[in-house]
Amino acid sequence: MSFIEQDKNVIAPLYGKADIEIVKGEGSYLYDSKGEKYLDFVAGIAVNALGHQNKAIKEAVARQMDCFNHISNLYVNMPQVELGRKLLEITGFDKAFFCNSGTEANEGAIKFARKYFDRKGEPNRQKIITFVNSFHGRTFAALSATGQPALRQGFGNMPGDFVHVTWNDCAALKAEVNKDTCAIMLESLAAEGGVMTLSSEMVETINSLQKEFGVLVIVDEVQAGCGRLGTFLGFEKYGLKPDLVTLAKGIGGGLPLGGVLLRQYIAGQLKAGDHGTTFGGNPIACAAGLAVVKQVSEPALLKNVVERGNQIRAALSELKKKHSFIKEIRGEGLIVGVALDESVPVGDVVASARAQKLMVLSAKGNVLRMLPCLNVSAAEVDEAMEKLSKAFMMTQGA
Repeated sequence: MSFIEQDKNVIAPLYGKADIEIVKGEGSYLYDSKGEKYLDFVAGIAVNALGHQNKAIKEAVARQMDCFNHISNLYVNMPQVELGRKLLEITGFDKAFFCNSGTEANEGAIKFARKYFDRKGEPNRQKIITFVNSFHGRTFAALSATGQPALRQGFGNMPGDFVHVTWNDCAALKAEVNKDTCAIMLESLAAEGGVMTLSSEMVETINSLQKEFGVLVIVDEVQAGCGRLGTFLGFEKYGLKPDLVTLAKGIGGGLPLGGVLLRQYIAGQLKAGDHGTTFGGNPIACAAGLAVVKQVSEPALLKNVVERGNQIRAALSELKKKHSFIKEIRGEGLIVGVALDESVPVGDVVASARAQKLMVLSAKGNVLRMLPCLNVSAAEVDEAMEKLSKAFMMTQGA
């Protein structure tokens, strides 16, 4: 029985899975059970920041496994402390909280923001403003924050006090923020929602509202953080001044790891028991995370992200001249989006690319999305663009 048949017999049918049996990964490539080699521009949905089988990550995990696998957060966990110290050193935040995933990180940030105002004697400040087509996770509060109503259908009542405004609509945001607002929550680049970048006007509006009303700013860096935009955290590109930042995906280098970075004035309002997690900040995951952060924060790696991103967008600009169904090229760094005309379904392009042994994925709004590993080479980008060109021709000719 094939892997795919076994999967259908055992695993709940919650994902649309490709008809491939992956058996090995190395660098930017994946290999299937038939010996076929695929160039991976999905990277586990931005998780494998440094590709498959990164040597430093493997060595860090092996060293920690020789010590202990898990001790809970009832005891000091030095891999967690070391990763936290490194993150604070790089980012200038004051405290770190670790969890297992992006949705948990966002749940934590929401709770911390509301608890901050409650402890300050302003319990009425509950409303959190997020954006249409945003994506913050699938647990209940994170799902309430997510600006995609279809994802909430059928799950009953959601936690309240979340308001969604249109991305980059400064007037709509201003109309919603007042002295009773708790936070503005946004992704530094809305990848899942269609690879949407922030306008300078929206950044100025958020900074102004933050100053005028004392509203907290939560920046979701789950997909755009950890080097993917060419800066260690994505908000650095835009000039936002977040009070809390959430991290996950790439920071674990393939292991489940999430986190929240906090300013001291927020951390100072928290007490033992306000929040917690059994597995969060697991020592093996944190050991891997430290190996990731050390590599990703290197200037040469971040320079590569910028250069390879520019290389991809230049190649896509040339392809746009040849294919009228390419409407727009979007993104920053190594989050790249290609908005397609509705006459060419993005799912067809993803399938055609896979036939060319290139793995890509989609985003909302009929957008093709590419998320290569951050250390992808110039030669690998050239290979990907050649395969994508053939995929576009296959799709157009279908």
